[in-house]
Amino acid sequence: MCAPKLGIEEDPATGSTCAALVGSVAKRFGGDGQFRLSIVQGEKMGRRSEIFATAVKSGNEVETIMITGYAAFVAEGALDVPAVWLK
Repeated sequence: MCAPKLGIEEDPATGSTCAALVGSVAKRFGGDGQFRLSIVQGEKMGRRSEIFATAVKSGNEVETIMITGYAAFVAEGALDVPAVWLK
């Protein structure tokens, strides 16, 4: 999340956004094949991450998107969903 008015200049890592970006770039430019992007985020906030996004395009359609990379682990959590919500 980036919210400059709230003092948040950058997000340490946005894999979902990188997936959308590489898919969009692959769809709009060039022929079939692999399209790769390397994205670095979070440096200013001291939580540097490197995201590598790859899209595979065939027949003018994006078939596969892969996200890999390195990020700093800062927290984990769990969510309990009541069984009644699953019906």
